[in-house]
Amino acid sequence: MNERQIVIVSAVIGAAIGAVAGYLFFTERGRGLRGRMEPFVEDLRQEFTRFQRTIQKVGDMANEGMRVVQEFNSARAQSGFSSDRTSH
Repeated sequence: MNERQIVIVSAVIGAAIGAVAGYLFFTERGRGLRGRMEPFVEDLRQEFTRFQRTIQKVGDMANEGMRVVQEFNSARAQSGFSSDRTSH
């Protein structure tokens, strides 16, 4: 795509978004539709918040695991068992 095509596509997308926003905010049917959409949007927001908390917990667990591995490696290095050989 050249620059002119990008500008035209961007203008069309902007106009479409503006038309949808105008419909939802300035017409009776749009207000009714917004009213019916609000519970769905609220449920979606709550699910996204739960997902964010889950991802944060996974990250915390990964960080804790890395901390334990680092402590183990540090203790192993201090104990004189720094050989990379296995016990087999």
